[in-house]
Amino acid sequence: MSALQSDKVAATVVYNTPLNGVRAHMYLNADPTTGVRVRNYSQEEKEVEIENIRGKEDSVTLDTAGFQFYRAPSKHTSFANNEVIKKEYYPESIELIQKLTGATGSSSLTTVRIFQTDVLDFSQN
Repeated sequence: MSALQSDKVAATVVYNTPLNGVRAHMYLNADPTTGVRVRNYSQEEKEVEIENIRGKEDSVTLDTAGFQFYRAPSKHTSFANNEVIKKEYYPESIELIQKLTGATGSSSLTTVRIFQTDVLDFSQN
C-alpha cells in the first residue's frame, strides 16, 4: 500500500469471479493429496484507490457506492454466543435493513467471531 494523499491509499484487492455462472464456493478442507482447497472460482488482482471518508459518511449511498452508513442503537449487546446472535441480533439487523432500504426481504448469512487466541492462515487459497 502506498499513500496517494492523506485521505487516500492505493491497494491491491483480490476479486473472486465464479465460474460457469454458479455461486462461488470453496471446500473447507484441503485435498489430502495436493494440499489445495478445491474452489469453483478464479481470482483477479486489481489496483484500487481507497478513500478514508471519516466525517464524510453521508457522501456515499447504497446507489452510488454499493454500501451506506447508518447509525442505529442495537438492543443486542453481547456477541459471545452464536445461538443468541442468530435468535436476537439477526432479526433486529434484518428489520433495520428492510426499514432503511425499503427491501421486502433480507437474510443473514453468517457470523464470524474472532478472538485473540485464533490464528487464521490465509496462505492456502
